[in-house]
Amino acid sequence: MRALSLYWGDRPPNAGKIMTDKAHATPSPHTQERPFRVMFVHAPDPVYSNTQTYGAIFMPVWAYTLAAHIPDDLDVDLMLHDTRVQKVDDIPEADLYLFSGINQDAPFMEQIRARLKVRFPKARSIVGGPLAWSFDQAGTLDRFENFDHVFIGDGEACIAQLIQDVRDGQPMEHFIKSPGRFEIAKAKPMHRGLMDATISRYYGAVIEVSRGCPFLCEFCDIRIMDDNNRPHNKSADLIVEELDHLCSLGVSQILFACDNFIGEPRWAELVIDKILEWKARTGHTPSLYTWLTINLNNHPDLMDKMRRAGFDMLFIGIESFSKNSLLETAKVQNSSTELTQVVREIQSRGFIIVGGLIFGFDSDDEDCFDITLKGLTDAALLSGDPSLLTALPGTPLYRRMKLSKRLRDVRFGLGGYKYQTNIKYLLPRRTMIDGYKHFVDVFTDGAYQYERLKAFFDLQAEGHHVPIEGQGFGNTGLFLKMVFKNWRALLQLTQRLTRFSLNPKRVYYALKGFGMAFSRRKDVPNWFGYFQFWLFAWTNAALKYLNLSDADFDLESVPEGFDIHDILPKDYGSTAAEPIPAGKIKAQLRSTTTQLESVIERKVGAA
Repeated sequence: MRALSLYWGDRPPNAGKIMTDKAHATPSPHTQERPFRVMFVHAPDPVYSNTQTYGAIFMPVWAYTLAAHIPDDLDVDLMLHDTRVQKVDDIPEADLYLFSGINQDAPFMEQIRARLKVRFPKARSIVGGPLAWSFDQAGTLDRFENFDHVFIGDGEACIAQLIQDVRDGQPMEHFIKSPGRFEIAKAKPMHRGLMDATISRYYGAVIEVSRGCPFLCEFCDIRIMDDNNRPHNKSADLIVEELDHLCSLGVSQILFACDNFIGEPRWAELVIDKILEWKARTGHTPSLYTWLTINLNNHPDLMDKMRRAGFDMLFIGIESFSKNSLLETAKVQNSSTELTQVVREIQSRGFIIVGGLIFGFDSDDEDCFDITLKGLTDAALLSGDPSLLTALPGTPLYRRMKLSKRLRDVRFGLGGYKYQTNIKYLLPRRTMIDGYKHFVDVFTDGAYQYERLKAFFDLQAEGHHVPIEGQGFGNTGLFLKMVFKNWRALLQLTQRLTRFSLNPKRVYYALKGFGMAFSRRKDVPNWFGYFQFWLFAWTNAALKYLNLSDADFDLESVPEGFDIHDILPKDYGSTAAEPIPAGKIKAQLRSTTTQLESVIERKVGAA
């Protein structure tokens, strides 16, 4: 699933497809006495946002991207309001409010829309982004009935016409769907005026560099978007141009947003070569972070170049250390290797891998939580981001769950729960909750944390480490500067340190970890950067999982007497109709079907 709200629609003038017979009344045209005021509203769910960032807030790249495609001669005043750093009640009056977000943001965005409508009844609202696309896939677009318009798809090519239509009072349908994808190779530089005026609010910047991924994970919605099962790349020259401008503004932490940075390795290497040339020419030393897949290990020269270019951290979807669970979801790039060894080899260059982890596959047994804990230690991973399997609308997993009547009627909002999912698991609910709580208890334990930190430092001594210039992606000074600007983040930091320090065992292992890291300072460049990231991730986890109770979970398992054969519905294969090559559909079906058949055989044999 996309981690950033980047995407709206791609609609040529007057080419919106009518998706419903509901059309809103034609608004009065805007008078030309002043510019037309357009406000980008970035409003992520506060609970989710706060527990994911803890003050390290990045710019909402979708707003700067869309703003760049609004021509100057349209006579529009552009504004950005980010509820993570600004109060909702301080949103100023505008003629048009534009919203974007991911699924769990929907309830909070609706609250803000309603409040703005009371304050500014003449203003209009449009919502788009990943959640609009996802709800369209799920058939739940009615959740946006109170927004004046809903836009589905990429937005760069059509945003100017949308604004013009609203400004001029043209008739517009409620739901508008793009006829195709925006060619990211035609992307423009992000809006300089908006960026220059607001970038100081943020810990770091975001540059979208590519879209699409060639892999076939059953649970992933990247592969099912139109023409998105292959890479679509921004030009290397434009990426360097964006880097140069951001560094000229003093930004040093930059995230390369994409679905898979190495979806096309030759393009990735071209980008890295251009960055290395630019660094040599300018002397800038940004620290970079991106998303990619485990097959990076197949490109040792690229790994070395990425380190020299400034890549410090990588998000990689580990998902599971069980090969059976990986085969079930057709994550072949992970299942075809010795996963822990590959992770170690990548990290031995000096990368910090933030590993995505998932519990709740049909192939998972009760020991999946302990298998993951062991895998994290064996792989020397400093960080892990655990979650529970969820069926994203439109994915093969969603279709399989729907066919087997295992979908739950939840609204894709957190609803007061830390963990709410939309599928019925094979593992008993009690096992899922107890297993997850056991995982976080061990995960936040001081001895366990220290063991992984030491394993990581031992890994750096194996002779493959490639130093980077700069402070690394984790910058304590910059983080504290950002935190002191945000009272909520400051409160969280205070709570984090207070609660952490009240546990003598954690304090002991934190000090022991510092001592160990300090003793390796001559052998491990950026030793303090690694230590501070480890401590930051640990204290985040300790705060996030503090007092975790049954009430934090909204989960369900299959009912008693469930026919195990139903995990593989008879029409699962015949109903596959994704807009990707038939051979790829068959490959995913083959992997998933074969593994689920083995689950059925094992469960029946044990009955």
